[in-house]
Amino acid sequence: MRLRILAALPLALTLTLAGCGGDDEDDTGVASAGGAQQEEAAGGGDKLSKDEMGVKFAQCMRENGIQMEDPKPGEGIKIQSKGGPEKRAAMERAMEACRKYNPQANASGPPDPEQQERGRKFAECMRENGVEKFPDPKPGQRGIMIDKRTVGDDPDLEKAQQACQDILQGGE
Repeated sequence: MRLRILAALPLALTLTLAGCGGDDEDDTGVASAGGAQQEEAAGGGDKLSKDEMGVKFAQCMRENGIQMEDPKPGEGIKIQSKGGPEKRAAMERAMEACRKYNPQANASGPPDPEQQERGRKFAECMRENGVEKFPDPKPGQRGIMIDKRTVGDDPDLEKAQQACQDILQGGE
């Protein structure tokens, strides 16, 4: 099963981009992550806030060939990636190399019920905006996983993501 993983954690739902998928001209979307809880970077031993981890994650991604801006405090990580198999492979390598700074990958404890509710509202919004097959997140799931075969090629996906992204930021 080929999945495209989006994770967003702007104080809430983590949208991490793994960039898996099918076509040569994939638009792998936007990922965001953020928040203010203290976390320990894997292997580093230093306690970093989610915002600090996001900045280190962005720096690491750039060092590994993925161009992205440093996240703004409280807004989380935003990645936009377009391209075929080579771009996906580069994204996957960078994500693996930078995993220790990924705010979602280092989250501990059960998912926040508020995050899960935002995920459900986001999925509902996506369906209302033309991506009829967009699934609700599974109970306990962190982030949003998109099966490329069911919704990844939907022509309304990008437009719906833009229309619904405020929900992940805590808006309605």
